[in-house]
Amino acid sequence: MERAWCFSFTTSLISLVEFLPGISASTPQQQCADNAGSHAGVRGGYWSPSSSRYSPVSSIDASIYTHLYYSSVSIDETSYAVAPPPAEESSQLAAFSSTVKSGSPSIKTILSIGTNEYKVDVSNAAFSRMASDKYLRGVFINSSMELARANGFDGLDLSWIFPATQMDMENLGVLLAEWRARVMPLLLTATLYFSNHLFDLPDSNLDYPVDDISNNLDWANILTFGFHGGSNVTTFDAPLYDTTSHFSVSYGVISWLDAGVPPCKLVMGIPLFGRSWFLRNKTKNGIRSPTAAAGTKQRKSNLTGIIAYAEVEEYMDSASTVITYDNQSVAEYFYNGDIWVCFDSAQVVQHKLEFAARSRLLGYFLWTIGFDDSNSTVSQQGQQLLNLANIYVN
Repeated sequence: MERAWCFSFTTSLISLVEFLPGISASTPQQQCADNAGSHAGVRGGYWSPSSSRYSPVSSIDASIYTHLYYSSVSIDETSYAVAPPPAEESSQLAAFSSTVKSGSPSIKTILSIGTNEYKVDVSNAAFSRMASDKYLRGVFINSSMELARANGFDGLDLSWIFPATQMDMENLGVLLAEWRARVMPLLLTATLYFSNHLFDLPDSNLDYPVDDISNNLDWANILTFGFHGGSNVTTFDAPLYDTTSHFSVSYGVISWLDAGVPPCKLVMGIPLFGRSWFLRNKTKNGIRSPTAAAGTKQRKSNLTGIIAYAEVEEYMDSASTVITYDNQSVAEYFYNGDIWVCFDSAQVVQHKLEFAARSRLLGYFLWTIGFDDSNSTVSQQGQQLLNLANIYVN
């Protein structure tokens, strides 16, 4: 799965109640029963400071969400403490919580601490080293809490993309337990791979520490998108179903549930971006058609091959755009000349939210909220489709 942390997502529902204490129930069903009322349902959204030029914090309609993530700061590769943001982002971090709460006092803000996208290997090595050493774990935990409290955040999120060895996974479990013991009353979440088992890594037998995740996190955000960024043929990047591979939303959710994570501890990701390619031959424009290159760099993402939902809408307004909905995969794509784009339309999002409801999940998050259109069309859709306060049963 591609590292897709540059993207985010939804509507005011109920004031969030109390923070979730550590849970020791013996089954997922018991955990969800004990958890009833602690969280009324999560409508999360990730906001990136890189989007401030077109989606400043002051423009966010915070009433759409129950939780907003500041994504993100990272780890200092020398001290192993949480690294302060670059100078140009310091004021954004300081103002984030107070700004979004000014219009929606009940919202909870969470500071995400993750792999540095500009130096992935170095950053992940630092997370690995920190998690392996008790003293360094203490340094990291203390600094995370200090930064969160100094800037008015209600919680912390770990976005280590991704642990690469079984020892990393074991140490991650220890880190979460120690963090939980110290972090109250702050929320503690983690942004995790779409499946409890990691594919396409040198270690082919790599699983997350499910018990530690279930017992120590308020919930886990699973990255159920960004599956096929490196493909040389057109394909769906976040299909609900895929009968030919493991890379689908449904497979990821079911794998976590089958591994024993309670549904009331899972929050499903929905992308507010599409994946784009240039077709090698524009007359061959269906699924698995050969591509020549990733699509044009767009203004909002500033990345080739990534197109914001707002920019997708601009293409859909064109008479020369041909749109196709794939019922089997529950996915959508369009082509216009030699440009081919897969994306989550309103219809796809509806089916995904219905799947989340049937699976009794705690909620969903959008990645990233700055990619929505000026009407927050996708972000607003959750309120119209689901009452997430009742998404799981007592």
